[in-house]
Amino acid sequence: MNRTFMTTRAGCVFVSILGGVLFAFTIRGTAQVELPEGPNRDLVERKCGSCHDIDMVAINGRSEERWNLTIEEMASYGLQLTPAERALVLKYLATYLPPPK
Repeated sequence: MNRTFMTTRAGCVFVSILGGVLFAFTIRGTAQVELPEGPNRDLVERKCGSCHDIDMVAINGRSEERWNLTIEEMASYGLQLTPAERALVLKYLATYLPPPK
């Protein structure tokens, strides 16, 4: 085979691989992560989602103690919750987003 054909073929393979990678990132980037169904999910989405993507919450299962510490940390960054909202958010997170097994 001649050199031009091999160079063209290698370029096509590279473009195909690059296109596949970009397609995979596009699909992943547009996938919506949702919190599990449960009481007060909308409150958690509103409060936690006001500062960052909700997938940061959904993928980080924790114990109730660790969620409590996380809520305290987020409050130090400006999260505003009434004591009643805080209790509901903590209950939801501890119940529906426990630590991975």
